[in-house]
Amino acid sequence: MNGLDFSQVLETLSLGIFVLDAEGRIVFWNRWMENASGHSAGTTIGQSVFGLFPELETAVFRRSLKSVLSFGNFVYFSQKVHGHLISLPPLPGSPAGFDSMEQHCVMGPIRKDGKIAYVYVQVEDVTEAVSGERLLSSLAMRDALTSAYNRRYFDRRLAEELERCKRYRRSLGLVMLDIDYFKHVNDRHGHQFGDAALREAVARWTQSLRSSDLVARYGGEEFCVLLPETGPEEGLALSERLRSAMATSEVSYRDIHARITVSAGAAFFREGDGPDDILRRSDEALYRAKTRGRNRVE
Repeated sequence: MNGLDFSQVLETLSLGIFVLDAEGRIVFWNRWMENASGHSAGTTIGQSVFGLFPELETAVFRRSLKSVLSFGNFVYFSQKVHGHLISLPPLPGSPAGFDSMEQHCVMGPIRKDGKIAYVYVQVEDVTEAVSGERLLSSLAMRDALTSAYNRRYFDRRLAEELERCKRYRRSLGLVMLDIDYFKHVNDRHGHQFGDAALREAVARWTQSLRSSDLVARYGGEEFCVLLPETGPEEGLALSERLRSAMATSEVSYRDIHARITVSAGAAFFREGDGPDDILRRSDEALYRAKTRGRNRVE
């Protein structure tokens, strides 16, 4: 078309484009691929793509390559299924929290003299979009004030954990926590300090728990902690750790410093339990902790 060199166009795209021959050798490598991979076109052209990216040496990729060459099919590699096709580091300026670039990729045929001679691979960096999706997903599961999980997510996880207990005869602990005299805390120190106390409680509990445990804001100043694979002895020790995490040092907000305590009620899975059963027993235990002096575990 008017002498236009399409290879120059491919060099300007904000997409990775490389082309393979029937043996999997690289015959074209655009500037985006150079920048993303750290390999120049001069060092890659003529090389086997399987030598450059050993992770492509799979039955799936070999079958996809053959499908494009034999039948002219288009093959898609979805980020949601594969994460990435080839291992590339995140580009400069990418969101934090990713060890490698998230990618959508397409393979398609290139014809020469009416016959399929080459396969192009298009690599699209979708790391930023995936980061946004993860943030939205996290916001849907989290309490905005404290960053604890919200009640809807907790209810779902509790039902799942109970089903696992029934199916595999596993153990489960549930701890309900309530900040003592929270209305008095708000009245005396103000709601901003009260909000800071809620955030501090979640931060301390999270540090005190295992990675498998889950802290959720159940409502107001009341929280639930889910303890998978946990029986009474270990669960009561963990509950005491949660209580102690608040009682041992003051909460500070600006120039206000105050000691905040919590009461806790623990319950453990019994055969036949549904969510309402274990929640009821935990709530009853919490009530006993309050009536017997607060700042204690029952």
